[in-house]
Amino acid sequence: MPVAAMSLRYEHRQRASLRFLIAVAALALIVSSSCSNAPNQTTTPSETTQESVSSSSSTSVVDDRSSCANNTRDNLQKRIFSQISALNRGAFDEARKFASPSFRQNVGPSDFQSMIQSGFPFLLTGEPAAFGRCRIVEDTATIEVRFGQNSPTTLVYFLIWWDDQWWIDGASPAVDSLTDKVESS
Repeated sequence: MPVAAMSLRYEHRQRASLRFLIAVAALALIVSSSCSNAPNQTTTPSETTQESVSSSSSTSVVDDRSSCANNTRDNLQKRIFSQISALNRGAFDEARKFASPSFRQNVGPSDFQSMIQSGFPFLLTGEPAAFGRCRIVEDTATIEVRFGQNSPTTLVYFLIWWDDQWWIDGASPAVDSLTDKVESS
C-alpha cells in the first residue's frame, strides 16, 4: 500500500476517533441536562412514516453553500431513517449495523443500547423526524434531524464515506443559541 494512502487512512481514522469522542462528550452532556429538565419534557409517541421524513419544517432549508446534492442527500436520509426505524422497533443490533466501522469498534452492542436508552430515548418512541440542513466536506457529511413536535429536539448526525457508502459516525444535539438564550432568561 502506498505511503500516501496509508497516511490518508490514518488521518481518516484520527478524524473518526475525534468525532467519536465529541459524540460521547455530547452524549454525557445530554444525559446530564436531560436529568435536570426531565419533568418539563413531554413526548407524544407517533408512528414514523416515510411522509414524516420528508415533511417540511423550519429546519428544512438546505444551505446554498452545501455540496449536498439531491441524490447524496437522499442516501444520507435513507441511512439515518433506516437506523431510526430499527430503533423504533427496539432492534438495537440492526440499528448498530448502520454505524461506521470505527464507531462499532469503539462502542459495543450493550453500550450502544445503553447510550440510546439513556441519552436519546426519543429515538425509541416513534417521534416524527424532519431532515434539515445538510453539508458535505470531503468524506464527512452533517445533516440536521428534528424529532418531535411539541418539544422538538434537533440532532446533528455525522456520517462518513467508507467503502462506497455512508455510515453514521455519531450524533450530537444541535446548538441553537437563540433557544438557549430564551430558556435561560
